[in-house]
Amino acid sequence: MNREPGFRALDGDGRDGLTPRALLIGLVLCAFLGLVLPYNRMVIQGRWLNAYFIDRGALVLLFFLVLFANPLIAALRKRFALSRGELLAIYVMFLFLLPVSQMVKHLISYLTGVTYYASPERRDLEAVLPNIVTWTAPRDTEVVRGLYEGLPNGVPPPWEAWLVPLVSWGAFLLVLLGVLICLAVILRKQWEDHERFAFPIMQVPLELSETRSGRVGRLFRSRLMWAGFAIPFAIGSINALHHYFHTVPRVGLIHDIWIFNGTTPLRLRLHFAILGYSYFVNTDVSLSIWVFNVISKIVRGVLAILGAERYNVSGVVGRFSSQGHASLALMGMGYMLVLAAYSLWIGREHLRQVAAKVLGRPSAADDSNEVMSYRAAVIGIGGGALYLGCWLYQAGMSPPVILVLFASCFIVFLVMARIVSETGFVTAYSPINPAEFAVCMVGSSAFSPAGLVTLGFGYAWTMTRTSTLMPRAAGALFLARRFARRRGLVWAMGLALGVGLITASTMTLKLGYGHGGLNLDRHFLDYARLPFDAFVGRRMLEPSPIFTRGILYLGLGGAIAALLATMRARFVWWPLHPVALPVSTIAYTDYFFINVFLAWGIKSLVLRFGGARFYRSTRPFFMGIILGEAVCTGLWIAVDYFTGTVSNAFFPYA
Repeated sequence: MNREPGFRALDGDGRDGLTPRALLIGLVLCAFLGLVLPYNRMVIQGRWLNAYFIDRGALVLLFFLVLFANPLIAALRKRFALSRGELLAIYVMFLFLLPVSQMVKHLISYLTGVTYYASPERRDLEAVLPNIVTWTAPRDTEVVRGLYEGLPNGVPPPWEAWLVPLVSWGAFLLVLLGVLICLAVILRKQWEDHERFAFPIMQVPLELSETRSGRVGRLFRSRLMWAGFAIPFAIGSINALHHYFHTVPRVGLIHDIWIFNGTTPLRLRLHFAILGYSYFVNTDVSLSIWVFNVISKIVRGVLAILGAERYNVSGVVGRFSSQGHASLALMGMGYMLVLAAYSLWIGREHLRQVAAKVLGRPSAADDSNEVMSYRAAVIGIGGGALYLGCWLYQAGMSPPVILVLFASCFIVFLVMARIVSETGFVTAYSPINPAEFAVCMVGSSAFSPAGLVTLGFGYAWTMTRTSTLMPRAAGALFLARRFARRRGLVWAMGLALGVGLITASTMTLKLGYGHGGLNLDRHFLDYARLPFDAFVGRRMLEPSPIFTRGILYLGLGGAIAALLATMRARFVWWPLHPVALPVSTIAYTDYFFINVFLAWGIKSLVLRFGGARFYRSTRPFFMGIILGEAVCTGLWIAVDYFTGTVSNAFFPYA
């Protein structure tokens, strides 16, 4: 019921997938991206190539591989051309490289921000300093100051000061990835074969990679695709030229209106990638996203007028959790609790068969075509969770707190993977950081001071704005079913993440010490203090009890989600989908809901008057919009690099 018209469920076609040359090419390109991504944001200060699930960097590389490199190779020697399976295997590696740059930059800034900004005037930050576990972060103030202010010419970065912290956190992230891949392996058949999720975001690389003996596929021969491609490419290029030549007019794409006595923003902003991807979202889901967002705007406006809670200042959750609104954040977690329970309930027969397979009992579950056996996946989850738990215990957390944190993360990661896989909402992230939810449920007094500090550092992996590994693992396994050789794919994913950790951290530190992080990136100006001045430091000075009012919000959110799920199950005509609830209150939905509305309106009209066949024929146009925006971004970042231009905001969004 979730498979949209036009989405084809292809099986592996028997051709090569993860061949040695595909692995080598993938690792080389991952290393290239690992260096380019931080350089782009810190020096060029260009548009994002890896924001949320808008994987512009990966799409640009795949675009040029398919359109230029592969035909050139085929012209020289046809048998050397990359097959579709090899191209998809390379793209799978890109999926795990892309989030690493953001995670590394967040992690490095969190590990150092409290040391750099602590002062007698900032008691909340000073309270953190004595409780930093030595092997989790550099403690030398000169090492930290050099990163923020730069070192004198000729002085090399203090690599030795970073070796232990980065190796420690790198091992943690690699094991976390392994656990999430194992979980995705267990859920793959349930989501793809039984519930028939469409994986809309993966449809673009799937169509893009189509090739016959090195020649381009149907997508590149579609005039409709190139028409869609031209729109964002032309607008972005005009705006980029405006940055160079102010006589060239700029095309405006944003307009904000403040409502409810100026307390709540109504943002009308065109975002080409979100518009393009939203066209592939089920119409019931896209309708629900913008309707729920409008309702949340009304709720926030009423609360602000009544003085109950103002924008960004609840003090209970951080500003990245439903923009600081504790009520909406905890209601969002209530939505996710119900969705997680629903996911496990409808998959109970599949999970029972998996359990029987693992225990060696008669089972209908067949894992012969998975990237690993179910038994290996369960062992991987158990062993990985044990390692992560021991790591956090050594970093100051008690076992009961670790269990609460793991449960919170499991719920959030599971539901986010479901939302992205089922709906394709490309800027999805959790309405609440699971680390903040854990503190709300047990109170900060349940944490040791060192445990709270480690929790703050851990925002780099608990905050789903940056940690997008679980949805990517599910998407990677969907693509892996489209090529034959995939048994070594798990190692390729891990190698891609490892290469990303090394290259991104090296480039971030090199640029920071060479030019001064304060001169380069807002992470060092703003985000570096985020977990501590907004959450951890405050609770170290004033320990908080269990947030009992939050339990009411949690129950209210769960009741709303359960009601919507019941209505949808009992009434065929009921249009609102509960899976849209968690993403309805996040900042990016607030900023760009109008794109979801436009995509919903266009798609509804297409399906109503043209049917599924007409819808299939229009898909290349919106794929072209996605590719045109991505290629325009990549091209102008390259131009800005060679011309020495910075801050060219040709698209006024990330």
